[in-house]
Amino acid sequence: MSARSIDLKQPLPASVAAGSPRWWLSYRSYPVFSAPWVWRRALFFGLIIVLWGALSSFFHYTQEGHARSAMQLFGYFVVGFMVIVNAGPVLASLVRHRHLQPATERWLVSLAIVIGLGLALAADAWSSGAISQMTGEEAEHEITGWALVINLLVLFAIYAVLGGGLALRAYWSEHGRLAAFESEQAMRGLKSDKLAADRQLAMLQAQVEPHFLFNSLATIRSDIREQPEQAERTLDALCDYLRATIPKLRPDDAGPTSTLGEQLEICSRYLTVMQSRMRGRLEFSVDAEQDLKALSFPPFILLSLVENAIRHGLEPSPQGGRIDIHARRDGQRLEVSVIDTGVGLCADAGSGVGLSNIRHHLKLLHGDAARLKLVGRAEGGVEARIELPVEAAAEEGES
Repeated sequence: MSARSIDLKQPLPASVAAGSPRWWLSYRSYPVFSAPWVWRRALFFGLIIVLWGALSSFFHYTQEGHARSAMQLFGYFVVGFMVIVNAGPVLASLVRHRHLQPATERWLVSLAIVIGLGLALAADAWSSGAISQMTGEEAEHEITGWALVINLLVLFAIYAVLGGGLALRAYWSEHGRLAAFESEQAMRGLKSDKLAADRQLAMLQAQVEPHFLFNSLATIRSDIREQPEQAERTLDALCDYLRATIPKLRPDDAGPTSTLGEQLEICSRYLTVMQSRMRGRLEFSVDAEQDLKALSFPPFILLSLVENAIRHGLEPSPQGGRIDIHARRDGQRLEVSVIDTGVGLCADAGSGVGLSNIRHHLKLLHGDAARLKLVGRAEGGVEARIELPVEAAAEEGES
């Protein structure tokens, strides 16, 4: 969909639609003066007109006692108001469905609304005159001069409100709203693509950077002669880790979300490699209920927190420490924590590029509904906690 080629049979995006499209105002979801917009609007106002006309004819019947006269009054009332409400929009719809050039279409649609106002004036004069004759409420004096001008202006203002005048304003701004929406979508797409590229580069650096691979291979090499079984376990853990992460760099597999279970498995394999490298200075646990593992979760954010905990928390500590990963559900929110027993928060904790990227990624995916918290623990170490809305995470997993 574009500002030049709007599908008149399909609803508009919520941010483009005119007004609040509640169920009784469902016509507002469609392009202004499109066929679905016109008939849904006619149905809505028609119901009000019929109920109002029925009430008026009922009061007339209770006073006069003539059923035929009451039915005639009802007919004049409904026909008159239906023309007032729908004449302009129907003419404008006929123009819009010809798919003319935007500038030509706008002026012809405006002309259609003006013609509709003239038809509304004629219909009102016809129905009001007929109803006045039936009820015997003839005008006591003829209106002339400025009073007539003012009366006509008031009538045209009423007709403009009922007969599509307000909708005309929404129609004129519709192309601008749609263009702004498309621009925003394009900007979001660019930001998402940039974020995906940045994340892909970060993953590549984390998975194949010389520091990580060389240190892991150096550990394996030193263990081959003295601890061959330990070297084999480290090599298997490294292969498992690379096997789980490298395929995510492929365009077909890379995406904005994955499951929590996949991310916990990647973290577990990474920690197994680091456990061998740190020579027993690292212990870890991963705790999550099985039903939570099926929820969608942004890829490699959790791994970044684990890497951060080792680099800034455990490696600086001579005795190492422990990392515990917990996932829990609190109502409609998913909470995943990475808890370490390292050296604790430093003065500039939380201001690093990695953590800033994580916060930016969460905001792009969930807005203000997701957040990252860093909390120093009284017994030592840091808890990094990610909070996501469960429903949003589940929807992402389905998309």
